[in-house]
Amino acid sequence: MGIGPLHGVSLGAEIGATGQDNLAPMQQLVAAVRALNRGELEARGRVWKLRRGPSGKAVTVELVEEESGDVIDLLPPEEVLRMAAELEKDR
Repeated sequence: MGIGPLHGVSLGAEIGATGQDNLAPMQQLVAAVRALNRGELEARGRVWKLRRGPSGKAVTVELVEEESGDVIDLLPPEEVLRMAAELEKDR
Protein backbone atom coordinates (compact mmCIF):
# COMPACT_ATOMS: atom_id res chain seq x y z
CA MET A 1 0.00 0.00 0.00
CA GLY A 2 1.47 3.33 -0.98
CA ILE A 3 1.45 6.08 1.59
CA GLY A 4 2.31 8.89 -0.80
CA PRO A 5 4.26 12.09 -0.20
CA LEU A 6 4.62 12.54 3.51
CA HIS A 7 4.37 16.31 3.61
CA GLY A 8 0.67 16.13 2.68
CA VAL A 9 -0.55 13.03 4.47
CA SER A 10 -2.14 12.42 7.85
CA LEU A 11 0.06 9.74 9.37
CA GLY A 12 -1.94 8.55 12.39
CA ALA A 13 -4.00 5.85 10.72
CA GLU A 14 -1.18 4.50 8.59
CA ILE A 15 1.32 4.22 11.43
CA GLY A 16 -1.21 2.70 13.79
CA ALA A 17 -1.84 -0.03 11.23
CA THR A 18 1.67 -1.36 11.82
CA GLY A 19 0.96 -2.20 15.47
CA GLN A 20 2.25 -0.59 18.63
CA ASP A 21 5.51 -2.59 18.59
CA ASN A 22 6.54 -0.94 15.32
CA LEU A 23 5.36 2.58 16.16
CA ALA A 24 8.73 4.10 17.16
CA PRO A 25 10.72 2.67 14.21
CA MET A 26 7.99 3.79 11.78
CA GLN A 27 8.03 7.29 13.27
CA GLN A 28 11.80 7.41 12.79
CA LEU A 29 11.40 6.31 9.18
CA VAL A 30 8.69 8.91 8.52
CA ALA A 31 10.93 11.62 10.00
CA ALA A 32 13.85 10.44 7.85
CA VAL A 33 11.77 10.50 4.66
CA ARG A 34 10.51 13.98 5.50
CA ALA A 35 14.08 15.19 6.05
CA LEU A 36 15.22 13.73 2.73
CA ASN A 37 12.26 15.29 0.90
CA ARG A 38 13.20 18.82 1.93
CA GLY A 39 14.93 21.02 -0.57
CA GLU A 40 16.81 19.88 -3.64
CA LEU A 41 14.81 16.76 -4.55
CA GLU A 42 11.47 18.52 -4.47
CA ALA A 43 12.86 21.31 -6.61
CA ARG A 44 13.71 18.67 -9.23
CA GLY A 45 10.24 17.12 -9.10
CA ARG A 46 11.30 14.03 -7.17
CA VAL A 47 10.03 12.80 -3.83
CA TRP A 48 10.70 9.89 -1.46
CA LYS A 49 7.61 7.80 -0.65
CA LEU A 50 6.99 4.97 1.79
CA ARG A 51 5.54 1.81 0.26
CA ARG A 52 4.24 -1.29 1.99
CA GLY A 53 4.65 -4.68 0.39
CA PRO A 54 1.72 -6.98 -0.37
CA SER A 55 1.92 -8.55 3.09
CA GLY A 56 1.53 -5.11 4.69
CA LYS A 57 4.59 -5.70 6.85
CA ALA A 58 7.58 -5.05 4.59
CA VAL A 59 8.26 -1.35 4.05
CA THR A 60 10.50 0.12 1.38
CA VAL A 61 11.18 3.69 0.36
CA GLU A 62 10.91 4.74 -3.28
CA LEU A 63 12.34 7.78 -5.04
CA VAL A 64 9.59 8.81 -7.44
CA GLU A 65 9.47 11.25 -10.34
CA GLU A 66 6.34 13.19 -9.38
CA GLU A 67 5.19 14.15 -12.88
CA SER A 68 5.38 10.68 -14.41
CA GLY A 69 5.05 8.56 -11.28
CA ASP A 70 8.10 6.53 -12.35
CA VAL A 71 10.10 4.89 -9.57
CA ILE A 72 13.73 5.98 -9.93
CA ASP A 73 15.21 4.15 -6.94
CA LEU A 74 14.08 1.75 -4.23
CA LEU A 75 15.76 1.53 -0.83
CA PRO A 76 15.33 -0.51 2.34
CA PRO A 77 14.29 1.53 5.42
CA GLU A 78 17.68 1.03 7.08
CA GLU A 79 19.43 2.80 4.20
CA VAL A 80 17.01 5.74 4.38
CA LEU A 81 17.63 6.11 8.12
CA ARG A 82 21.39 6.08 7.46
CA MET A 83 21.06 8.71 4.72
CA ALA A 84 18.97 10.98 6.95
CA ALA A 85 21.55 10.66 9.75
CA GLU A 86 24.32 11.64 7.33
CA LEU A 87 22.29 14.60 6.13
CA GLU A 88 21.70 15.74 9.70
CA LYS A 89 25.45 15.54 10.48
CA ASP A 90 26.21 17.73 7.46
CA ARG A 91 23.79 20.48 8.60
